[in-house]
Amino acid sequence: TDMTMTNGFRTMLGLALGLLAVTAAADTANLTAFVEKTMVYGDSTRGGCLAALSKNPAAVLPACKKTWVTFSCDGTYTDPVRAYRMLDQAQLALATGLQVQITVTDAKMHDGYCFVNQIKVMTE
Repeated sequence: TDMTMTNGFRTMLGLALGLLAVTAAADTANLTAFVEKTMVYGDSTRGGCLAALSKNPAAVLPACKKTWVTFSCDGTYTDPVRAYRMLDQAQLALATGLQVQITVTDAKMHDGYCFVNQIKVMTE
């Protein structure tokens, strides 16, 4: 019985550590960049709307694809109204030539494009 309990404990410990490793893999990061392009799809492709940045999101979160980030305008990760408001901020920055500071996460992705949790248009 002691051997069975030990093996059972090892199995449980292994499962717990495996779950911890999967949970720890998701991350968030801040990035300050210029918005170079915006894109809106007529369907839920890549979350429906994205912005291309002057700095590579994969440089701070390697799981992210290069250049583009998604606002999830299809409503998968936030409500569509909020997503389009974030897209509005990206378009404002693009039109005025101001930088944005974004918080991006690799815990939420559309086709490998990381989701923007927050966007701030910088004035300096």
